[in-house]
Amino acid sequence: MINPVVEIERILKKQIDLYTRLSALEEEKSDAILARDGKKLERLSREQEEILENVSHLETARQTQIENYRVMNRLDDLPREITLKDVVQSMNEDSSQRLLSLGIDLKRILMRLAGLNETNEKLMRDNMEFFDMLLSGLRSTVSLRTGYSSRGVEEAKVANPMIFNKMA
Repeated sequence: MINPVVEIERILKKQIDLYTRLSALEEEKSDAILARDGKKLERLSREQEEILENVSHLETARQTQIENYRVMNRLDDLPREITLKDVVQSMNEDSSQRLLSLGIDLKRILMRLAGLNETNEKLMRDNMEFFDMLLSGLRSTVSLRTGYSSRGVEEAKVANPMIFNKMA
């Protein structure tokens, strides 16, 4: 049987790598949002989806290895699901320091990624509100006399020619 601790370390390293790549993509998404580059944003989102699928598989594998560690080390006295912190507390000093360090690195990257996600969400919401204001301003300028007459002839005068939202 493979040593669960070695496997957990390997999985954590892969997760750190994948989350680091997700963070880089999220930064690129910020640039794409600001540049209003929808195609780039879509491409980056697809790349993130692929990475998140891999992360999901790794998380399942990590939980399996933690469960293997629990069984091998008879940690049945815990009233809840065992966590990485529980594994670290039950290990010798050297191995526990490596796992603890990897866990801290992973948590740091996840917090950074959450901040980037929040920023991008706000940028998207601000863009949507801006375009919503523009559209509502354009809608309020439209009247029955705007455009063509019933004879199909373009009218020279547009009723209420306000382009910008009066509330802006």
